[in-house]
Amino acid sequence: MKQIPRTPMRIPKTPRAQPPASVAENRRDVCEKAQDPVNVFCRVRPLQSDADLTSLRVKNATTICLNPQDQLMQHHKPLPGAQREIQYIFKHVFQSDATQREVFAAVAQPLVENLIRGRNSLLFTYGVTGSGKTFTMTGNLRHRGIMPRCLDVLFRTISDYQAKKFVFKPDKLNGFEVLSEEDALLERQQEMNRRFAGGGRFGRKRKDSDPEIASQASVDPSPIAGLDEDNMYSVFVTYIEIYNNSVYDLLEVSGIQKTLQSKIIREDAKRHMFVHGVTEVEVKTVEEALEVFQMGQKRKRMGHTVLNAESSRSHSVFNIRLVQAPTDNQGENVIQDRQTITVSQLSLVDLAGSERSSRTKNTGVRLREAGNINNSLMTLRTCLEYLRENQQMCNAMGAAKKIPYRDSKITHMFKNYFDGEGQVSMIVCINPRIEDYDENMQVMKFAELTQEVQVARATPIITGLGLAPGRRRANKLFKIATNNLTELGISEAKELQVDLGLVYSLGPDFPSYQMNSPETEIKIQELMFYLEQRIEKRRQLRDSLKVKSDNFRQILMRMEQDNLQLRTEVASSKVVYKQERERSAALENKVRIHESSIDVLNNTLSKRERQIEELTYKLNEKENLLTQKEQEKEKQKKKFSSKLAVESDKKKREFEQKLREQRVKLQERMRIKDEKLRLVSNILQADDVPPSSLIRSQSSEDLLSDKNREGAFTARTETCVASTRMDIYATPRHGAIAANPRHRRSRSAGEKWLEHRSAKPIPLGTIMQPYLKNRKSVTKLTDLKELTGNGTTKYCLVSQEADTDGDVETKLYKGNVIPTCGGGAQVVFNDVECLKQKSPIHSPTRKRMSTGTLSALGGPSTVASVQDVAMRCNLGIEGHSSKKSKP
Repeated sequence: MKQIPRTPMRIPKTPRAQPPASVAENRRDVCEKAQDPVNVFCRVRPLQSDADLTSLRVKNATTICLNPQDQLMQHHKPLPGAQREIQYIFKHVFQSDATQREVFAAVAQPLVENLIRGRNSLLFTYGVTGSGKTFTMTGNLRHRGIMPRCLDVLFRTISDYQAKKFVFKPDKLNGFEVLSEEDALLERQQEMNRRFAGGGRFGRKRKDSDPEIASQASVDPSPIAGLDEDNMYSVFVTYIEIYNNSVYDLLEVSGIQKTLQSKIIREDAKRHMFVHGVTEVEVKTVEEALEVFQMGQKRKRMGHTVLNAESSRSHSVFNIRLVQAPTDNQGENVIQDRQTITVSQLSLVDLAGSERSSRTKNTGVRLREAGNINNSLMTLRTCLEYLRENQQMCNAMGAAKKIPYRDSKITHMFKNYFDGEGQVSMIVCINPRIEDYDENMQVMKFAELTQEVQVARATPIITGLGLAPGRRRANKLFKIATNNLTELGISEAKELQVDLGLVYSLGPDFPSYQMNSPETEIKIQELMFYLEQRIEKRRQLRDSLKVKSDNFRQILMRMEQDNLQLRTEVASSKVVYKQERERSAALENKVRIHESSIDVLNNTLSKRERQIEELTYKLNEKENLLTQKEQEKEKQKKKFSSKLAVESDKKKREFEQKLREQRVKLQERMRIKDEKLRLVSNILQADDVPPSSLIRSQSSEDLLSDKNREGAFTARTETCVASTRMDIYATPRHGAIAANPRHRRSRSAGEKWLEHRSAKPIPLGTIMQPYLKNRKSVTKLTDLKELTGNGTTKYCLVSQEADTDGDVETKLYKGNVIPTCGGGAQVVFNDVECLKQKSPIHSPTRKRMSTGTLSALGGPSTVASVQDVAMRCNLGIEGHSSKKSKP
């Protein structure tokens, strides 16, 4: 394709590294091989509405013009200096009124001819979303596309020369093998059984929901000439799609799995790329092939976008593979040699449309699909661009670029078409609307790039077996003649035989001459020369036949001598064989005895092995349990260690905080005391203070409470008293939290005890057990709500220690829970119970308490010990009663 106008590309002349001699020779061979360019066709879609503006103009059958967008918006009035229209040249341009038959005849029919002649071909459609690619490739109910027309022409051509089903069988490695008539019959019988059992894959009836494809053409196409009538043919089809850069088989029998499994692309022995494990279905008619296509079409990914209601979200590839092989001497059966098989392939690719997310407004899954589609098309464009540059550098012998075929599945699959042999054609579908101007520009650039790529011309190698041409038709005519003679009553007709085997060719047929022209003498001379060559050829063949006969006779004589020698050896070998047979019979008896003993030992060994396995399994379970316990123990150890460290740090910080608070309190008390002493000294040292005022002030100081260290002083004069009171009452009060020690709850509410005891107490074992009605037991007092909440009025601290005699002594420190002004609570201990168990057998050396006695301890020492115990149990005591504890 040629773009006009176009700025010429300037390639800077930089020194290139010279490749090795072997690489240069290989590249020279590739460059010197016959090559054909990629055939690029263009098809313009009709406008959907008469009101739509078009962005292109078809100039003639090969040229199309693309108008700039600014001129279209200004009603084709170009401004001075504006960009001119761009012309693109294709091999052929199909206008909007072109029929499907015209497109097939110009594009696809030569590819079907290549398929019959054993050559590979590739045809793919390219364009933006909604430009008519699928319609061109598949068609609809009224207008058949390229794919059904290719199948129709192919089956019309080979209809009388098809092999029976399952004569050719795929070997799962992109090749085929020839089955015998018995094996093929068995395969056909198995398929018939599967269909009768309801397990047929493609034996279903057509439904209304199936894709609409015309089953018959309006005008029957004529068969293609040039078919080898001495070959047998079979057609296989595969249908795959490439979705999100993964290959899926649309004809795969999913079974239990509802989703298709992705496939891999491999390379066969002939360096052809194929999809490993793809389902190849043998078809015998067009209807059967279309039924297979419709089943795969229902699994194809389709989606709704803004630009197209049914947009293909994947690249689909429909492969038509033609397998042909020569027949035997009689022209009836296929020769059982897979080396004589010729496989050709026609790949019909419907590429997904390129689209911009700004126009389609795709999000989520649709956006991801569009990204993968655009990436694969960009990889295809990159590969073709590198391939074109490498072909242009063939003469320069520069360093070739590595073509990234593996970056995309679509390029990896068709790598052998561009690096190997075959014919490649492309149909560029264009939507002429002005809204698609930018996309059409990119499509035109890609088409221009593609047409400059050269592909090696396919030269299929068909093995010649030296069999007589036309043997199949001759055998058919011979059978017809034999049957006719038999019907006429000639019995000898059944015994007639015809030899259609190997023949020697004496040259081409005699040319036709007319002896009525002035050049008769010249024609006679040419005929004499031709006959002399033919006679010489016959003489050479006779001499060759004589030499071969003599050689064959000598070979027969040597074989006869060898045969006599072998007979003598066979006779002697029979005697030795009889002796060895008797000896082997005796050895067989011994072997049977040993085998029976070996079986017994094997059974015993298997039992022991099972026991070992069971014991090993149990041992492993025990080891696993021990390992789990060790891990759990180590985890608990780490957990408690970390918890202990945190608690110790917390207690340390609390102790330091309390110590700082106590220091602050003491300092404040000392300051208040110093202030009061200063005031008293000022009053005493005053000269005008009457004795009565001094006495009244002194008495006020005596009334100061020892507990709170606070009071009021009476001044000698009104001014002095006022100032003194202001100083005293302005001083903040410190010391214990203010509480009402006479606070008492109503007895009707009941007493609720909070019992503070250790986690694992030692059983008391005494006769008189402590009884606390309506109690709650805790092992650790960390939350203040346990004292203030739930109406708790009593507190009991249980302490167990061993005395000097080794007996367990249990002490119960009891107290009242009194709320404080700050919303907290304090415990005032007022009672201590001591429980001790004594043995009645041993007489105590000193006075002991009897079993189950209830002792009452009091005094300051008792209260001090209660404070020590409370401090050890993390319970802060704010005050205590000075009276004795009650029993």
